[in-house]
Amino acid sequence: MDHNCWIPASLAKTPLVMRLFISFSLTYLAVAGADGALSAGKLRQLGEVAMSEHRYDDAISYYGEAAKIEPENSTNYFKLFRVHQRMRRQKDALIDLSKAIKYDPHRHEYRKQRAKILVSIGKCSDAIFDYEHISESGSEPIPEARIAEECKNQIIAAENFYERGEWQNALDFLNLAISHTDQAPELYMQRAKIALELMDYYSTVSDAGRVIKMESNNIEAYQLRGDAYFWLGEHEMSKNHYREALRFDPEHEGCKNGHRLIKKIEKKAKKADAAADSGNHKDAIAMWTELINYVDGHQIYETPILHKIAKSHSKLGEHEEAYSMAKHAAEVGDRVEGLILLGDLQLAGEMYQDSVRSYREAEDENEDDGNSRTIQEKIQAAETALKQSKTKNYYKILEVKRNADIKEIKKAYKKMALQWHPDKNVENQEEASSKFQEVAEAYEVLSDDEMRGRYDRGEDVFENQGGGQRQGNPFAHFQQGGQHFRFHM
Repeated sequence: MDHNCWIPASLAKTPLVMRLFISFSLTYLAVAGADGALSAGKLRQLGEVAMSEHRYDDAISYYGEAAKIEPENSTNYFKLFRVHQRMRRQKDALIDLSKAIKYDPHRHEYRKQRAKILVSIGKCSDAIFDYEHISESGSEPIPEARIAEECKNQIIAAENFYERGEWQNALDFLNLAISHTDQAPELYMQRAKIALELMDYYSTVSDAGRVIKMESNNIEAYQLRGDAYFWLGEHEMSKNHYREALRFDPEHEGCKNGHRLIKKIEKKAKKADAAADSGNHKDAIAMWTELINYVDGHQIYETPILHKIAKSHSKLGEHEEAYSMAKHAAEVGDRVEGLILLGDLQLAGEMYQDSVRSYREAEDENEDDGNSRTIQEKIQAAETALKQSKTKNYYKILEVKRNADIKEIKKAYKKMALQWHPDKNVENQEEASSKFQEVAEAYEVLSDDEMRGRYDRGEDVFENQGGGQRQGNPFAHFQQGGQHFRFHM
């Protein structure tokens, strides 16, 4: 190499004229021989100056050039180690120290420093080798050697417990070992795997993320994060991590299978939701059940599907199946949410007393203040429905559910009005007239948002209401624009 032309890294982007001026100036000031080349010693001096001024890239350039001139001088590599250590580039620092020890294997300071780095990155067994080498030379006991021994034994214990599937014990010993380290990607990976087994998915995400920051091409860390996000039900994040891993290895089996499974689940879920939206609840239930069977024990993913299946059973009038599914959801998922769902379904199935009981149980077990008001409102609605069921129930009169929309209410009213119109019930006109008036009254209340709201809250709907029937023209609802609807007998 022509040392007259070499300049430090930080000046590489400086304009050419300025670079030449600085280069010649440095050469002139540090002349070591007739040829004007910088000597290894002078380069090390310049490296020290750069270090003191925190120009670490320049320091690396100076020491690197010195190592090229004197490749077997351990001092050059030890000085490179100091720069890399200051920059927290532990892998590079370890390489530097190993080279220094290669050319000066008896220098205790080198081995002490390498042992410290090995412990800091979780390579405690390797650190003990260096400490033992120092001890064999007759040196005094080194306190740090005891820490390395503890770390090694804790890692071995963690590995043994891991092999036996004793996850919590493995985690406890691994945490002890990690407490001695600074940047230990292999130990973080092991802890992330244990957390996944313990279903502590957020810890898996955290530790695998730390590994990715240190080793951006660590495919296993991306897969672990993808798996954790999958079990958390965050499928989009899971796919992103699988895709990132597949950039490094397009044929990675674990990430390919994970990505493929999520795509399959999303496709089936979309079809099931579309079937339910179109009123095809039987097909929706079949597809949702198939989805649950795709992944065994995926509670976070399974619970909302159980809620959907329960609601579809309720829509089909299969109330017992709906209740059973809601109870199962409360067992495997969020119990409070499951009890609220059960109460909703019991209310829809006119099991008012049971509905109040389920909501009360949800209230007792609820620890989320954000849910408290919703639960109280549901209790009030169920108690109102229970009270109404013992008197006049407008929903029952029109044979509609309590959550029926205005379109359903109008359709039911026309059907019931035709059924009980006095002209179509000649032989029992008195009963028909009474039923017809009830139908008209029910429609009057339920078709008016304000009146329906008062009714649902258990308030009096009509002024001076005393439990008697609403007096008025039972045929009024068949009048529109001065015309009368005519019925074809």
